[in-house]
Amino acid sequence: MEALLNFSAQFPTVIYSTLLGIAVIYWLVGMLGIIDLDLTPDADIDADLDVDTDINASAGALTGLLLTFGLTGVPFTLVISIILLVSWLISVYLQIYAFSLLNITWLYYLAGMISTALVFFISLPITGILIRPLRGMFDSVETASSNHLVGRDATIATGKVTASFGQARVLNEGAEILLDVRCEPEHSLAMGDKVLLIEYCSDKHSYIVAPFPKELL
Repeated sequence: MEALLNFSAQFPTVIYSTLLGIAVIYWLVGMLGIIDLDLTPDADIDADLDVDTDINASAGALTGLLLTFGLTGVPFTLVISIILLVSWLISVYLQIYAFSLLNITWLYYLAGMISTALVFFISLPITGILIRPLRGMFDSVETASSNHLVGRDATIATGKVTASFGQARVLNEGAEILLDVRCEPEHSLAMGDKVLLIEYCSDKHSYIVAPFPKELL
């Protein structure tokens, strides 16, 4: 373990070690309910974005890259996290079996910079293969995020719910799923509170919730 940590802290592996560490912190903080984990498949990716030319070109290039390597059908944040994990693993092996043999300083850093980019691109098709079994799971979550859940009761899963932040757990066909929820400013909701799903906003993939009526508790 000590040797692994040592290799992970060396250039160029330290680049992916740092990025992977940030991703791990993101998921840990999300599971604690401090931030909103967006589990909607491809929530931030839309090939038909109607924006300025430069931004549209960048978005189109990103979407094309994702489609080329089959990196769609699961949340974008999860795709990025898996890419970083795969890149880190490849980089660690290169650090152990290749870079440790380079004794010339300038050659070591040159090879490190080149490998950082190559490792990223190598990780894309590998990630595409790894996420294939996950697509059906998130398709189910997306299907569940619709009007047919309006009227159901749910339990707040984040520390608070505001007009722009919050998640809640709800039972759907025997399985507990996590939904993005929002509430009106006059309501004060915290983790563990029981709420009612009163409206589905399809453009934001989220529900408007209100405190569960006390007389029905």
